[in-house]
Amino acid sequence: MIDPRFGHGLPVVAANRVTVQAIADLWEAGESVEDIAYDYDMTPEQVDELCRAVVHLAA
Repeated sequence: MIDPRFGHGLPVVAANRVTVQAIADLWEAGESVEDIAYDYDMTPEQVDELCRAVVHLAA
């Protein structure tokens, strides 16, 4: 979701309003998918899919 009221207009996860970049940064820093999912009330599958999408878009 992109909404200027949340995340300063950056893409955020609709369920928790955490920026996609914040989650991707944690993953790129070596944080486990399971830990990120737990910290942000997401499933590991959601985190994995989000990170794969970020990598795909960056390529």
